[in-house]
Amino acid sequence: MSIKSKLLRMKNHLQVEDKIERPVEELKERIEVKKFDQGNGMETEFKEMGFEPFYFDGERSYRKRLLYPFDGERDRLLVDSFHRLKSFWEENDHDHPLSFRGKSLDRLLFFDTETTGLSTGAGNVIFLIGYARLTEEGIEVTQHLLESPSDEAAFLSGFLEDFAEDDYLVSYNGKSFDWPQVKSRHAFIRKQLPKLPSFGHIDLLHSARRLWKHELPSCRLSIVEEHKLHIYRKHDIPGSMAPILYFDYLHDKDPLHLKGVIDHNDQDVRSLVYLYEEIARKLFFSKEVRSSSMEHFYIGDWFEKLSMYEWAETHYKKAIECSTQSFSQGYFRLGLLYKKMGEKKKAIDNLETSIDKSAFPPVEAWIELSKYAEHDEKNVAKALTYAKEAYSLLKKANRVTEKKKIKQVEDLNNRLKRLEMKKAKQMGG
Repeated sequence: MSIKSKLLRMKNHLQVEDKIERPVEELKERIEVKKFDQGNGMETEFKEMGFEPFYFDGERSYRKRLLYPFDGERDRLLVDSFHRLKSFWEENDHDHPLSFRGKSLDRLLFFDTETTGLSTGAGNVIFLIGYARLTEEGIEVTQHLLESPSDEAAFLSGFLEDFAEDDYLVSYNGKSFDWPQVKSRHAFIRKQLPKLPSFGHIDLLHSARRLWKHELPSCRLSIVEEHKLHIYRKHDIPGSMAPILYFDYLHDKDPLHLKGVIDHNDQDVRSLVYLYEEIARKLFFSKEVRSSSMEHFYIGDWFEKLSMYEWAETHYKKAIECSTQSFSQGYFRLGLLYKKMGEKKKAIDNLETSIDKSAFPPVEAWIELSKYAEHDEKNVAKALTYAKEAYSLLKKANRVTEKKKIKQVEDLNNRLKRLEMKKAKQMGG
């Protein structure tokens, strides 16, 4: 059946979720899953696709290892970046979500799965696990394939045999989807399997969203690949096709149904290697990589939330420098950052600049300046002027949620009343 025909079929498959996410036992009954013995040609066909059989407790799954040798300038830069990042993490005790401090590069597993459904329900089955490792020679991709639902113990055992306590996963939505799936399937048959080890986990989806959710139409890996990594897939099988192709394979006993899914998974895990390097360089080697004003801004925001204020300061400044227009929001956030850092003069200067640079300055900038004028400068008249400007802007603003606006109006009313009383008291005195 052609890919076009399969895509048309997919619409019907995806209309009702449990057509894909059926329990394992129902799956076995519906598709007439048979134990594939060595005499039926299945092993030969899998070998032609690069897979070797793996046996465990009377069951069989398949495992494939493929090395992509380092070649060309891009690969040399990749290797150099990872060695420098390793040194950076070892020399700097930053508690950052991207850190793999204490881990060697070959313990990083860039990890992805393919499943029979799109949720984390108990009826969802993993049929392909792939991961890439950095080696001295290149990127090694390992894939484990579930021959049939009745071979799940062999499938997971083969994966766990490769897995060590000091491995560190790097995934894309793996914290929410892929690893919970592994834990769920392991729980079903754990009496037959080795213990599932604990480990560190870096989820690059969260990083990508922080940097690009306001810029890209979607943060799907394929979109990020094209726009940020300049990786363009040809004849790629969409991930949503994977369940249907696996069911076709089970029904027809034809491993070729899975070739597109296997290639898709292989590209996914290799892309994660380059994506990690791209994001980490933008964060920590910002002088060497080109980033947009908004990328710097959202990186600064990320560092600020992590209380890494010096890094946040660097990126907010770069956001302002890279902007082709007056970046009022950049000055505003830099002002708030300096307030947290206890640098009052810099805070006031940047808050005032944020007002000067915008026809619609942030209401909060006026409020912060009012606080400084009242408490630090002891200038009640100036504080009152700033508070009135904030109140006037807030009453006109449509850019805040109603709940937030009501609270701000209430707080400003209280501030105005108190400042009016202070001013009257000063004048009366």
